[in-house]
Amino acid sequence: MRTLFAFPRVSGLVIFSLVIAAIAVQADTIKKLYAVHVNGKRGFINSRGRIVIPAKFDDVLHFQDGIAPVKVGAKWGYINESGSFIIEPRFDDARNFLVGLGAVKVGDRWGFVNTKGEFKIPLRYDFARAFADSGNTPDEKLNTARVKLDGKWVLIDPHGEVFLRPPVDELGPLEEGLAPVKLGGQWGYIDRTGRMVVQPQFEVAKGFGSDYAVVEQKGRWCFIDKKGTFVVPCQFEGADEFTEDGLAPVKLGGKWGYIDRNGKVVIKLQFDGAKPFENGLGEVQNGDGFGYIDKSGKFVWKPSN
Repeated sequence: MRTLFAFPRVSGLVIFSLVIAAIAVQADTIKKLYAVHVNGKRGFINSRGRIVIPAKFDDVLHFQDGIAPVKVGAKWGYINESGSFIIEPRFDDARNFLVGLGAVKVGDRWGFVNTKGEFKIPLRYDFARAFADSGNTPDEKLNTARVKLDGKWVLIDPHGEVFLRPPVDELGPLEEGLAPVKLGGQWGYIDRTGRMVVQPQFEVAKGFGSDYAVVEQKGRWCFIDKKGTFVVPCQFEGADEFTEDGLAPVKLGGKWGYIDRNGKVVIKLQFDGAKPFENGLGEVQNGDGFGYIDKSGKFVWKPSN
């Protein structure tokens, strides 16, 4: 019998390309939205500086996975990128969503809910932070959250199971395979097995971002790599992490600006405050006002409060 239709053989390379394209399309569906202050309220703008979610909230956190925590009165809930509530405000505190879970507080206990507001990890923690990308590389699917249970910090997985219980005094987020820990009054870094890979020696240590971490030593801030080697000298009065945009906020002479990965100032030290860049924009503060600049230092949203 003759075959009426013959389907071409699809190579593995073609299938792989289609999968990558589908992932790219999905990523593009996540809008780039930024929280702004307007007359004492909070709303969201797009990357062109246009308000897309009106400023009607008492407080907000940034969008992650298309969801943002927002505060109305004394309670927190969650909205989608259209500004509609997916979980009405009913929590005493809330953190960002990742892997379909958001950390919330009710009374004096913390737990984790899904996007329907259903508790997937019960209210049993003294304190909880949002889940983080914890793999050694961005492609490795490993997510953990810091929680405090019976006065001790532990890392849990998305099922609520203990991933790591390090014997430390304080614990930072496990990001890019390393977590800052405080032991004996100083900070260092452990890997995801709990092994100390950068010995405690810093006054303060933050999580890793784009292979670098910001630390404080002798009252000055600087940047190290994953081996603990200084890559930007300890010279700043304040600093925050590098992001994929390749810039980090730093403070010197009482003012904030941005450096590149070589430690060169690329956006003039001129602001009263600055946060890490995200999706091409950095939030800065002048006086009581908060605004956004692009990577050239030009305002996309002028400071407002």
